[in-house]
Amino acid sequence: MSKLRDFITISRLKMLIATPTQPLLGIFLGAFSFYEINSYVLIFLILYLISIIYACNINCYYDRDVDIKYKVNLAQAVDNIGKSNLKKILILESGLIFILSTVFIINGFLITINYLYVGIFSIIGWVMSTIYSAEPIRIKKRGIISPLPLIIGLFALPFISGWIIITLSFYLYGLIFLLGYIFLNEGLNLINTLEDYTEDFSSNIKTWGHIFGIKNSMYISIIFTIIGSIMCILALFIKLSMIQNYFYNVFFSYIFIFITLIFSIIAIIDLIRIINSKNILKSIKLNSKKLPIWFATTRYPMLFASICMLLKI
Repeated sequence: MSKLRDFITISRLKMLIATPTQPLLGIFLGAFSFYEINSYVLIFLILYLISIIYACNINCYYDRDVDIKYKVNLAQAVDNIGKSNLKKILILESGLIFILSTVFIINGFLITINYLYVGIFSIIGWVMSTIYSAEPIRIKKRGIISPLPLIIGLFALPFISGWIIITLSFYLYGLIFLLGYIFLNEGLNLINTLEDYTEDFSSNIKTWGHIFGIKNSMYISIIFTIIGSIMCILALFIKLSMIQNYFYNVFFSYIFIFITLIFSIIAIIDLIRIINSKNILKSIKLNSKKLPIWFATTRYPMLFASICMLLKI
């Protein structure tokens, strides 16, 4: 049981509470009817969750010497599992990712080309997760480009893949939402990056915080979150204007869009409080625990709104 707890720790399950929303948002925003949801959606969700766990595990594997300085529980979990055992777990996870990706690629030739793209994007996501953390590339330490693997592999591709399972038609509202979703999540995720500012600096890891400074990075975080929230909400309203209006789908969609707005404002207020604190770095470390809550409270209302739009009552 202790090994299982350690595995749960390095898989960051608290942070993963809101991760299923990422492909699901693509699926339900791409669809105009529940009848478009098929069994491959479930296979993709399994593939996606394995991919996210792999990304967390490989990050902990290569960040062990950094985490021991502050995120001791992560480093100790790696030590308890053992690096050799963790390497075997990473190989197993990679194998599962490639097997499921291959299933999509094969069915891309047999059934529909949509699945071919999903399989290819899943492999690209694996590559992004690997080069973000693993030596010798280790993009997370390379300054201005350090967020790119997260933006591509964590925020963009899951949404795009979920959408593509449903349709290859990419409407304007989908593009607006995708860009807004990237801004929103990268804005919030900057807190997670800045939290390790001191430890990263001592380990020769260069992030946006080291390039722009902590305070300017916080301004970027706030601006990104505001822009992202506005774009996502705008996209939801555009989708709502395109569907056939029934009482319940419009009523509940409006409620969840309003809840999205409220929780986005709450997250932005939290970010503003951080930048106005006397010790910004200390405030970042204290507030970083709110990140799973920010992700969940901004993503799930958007997902519920997109699901409610498909109601026909």
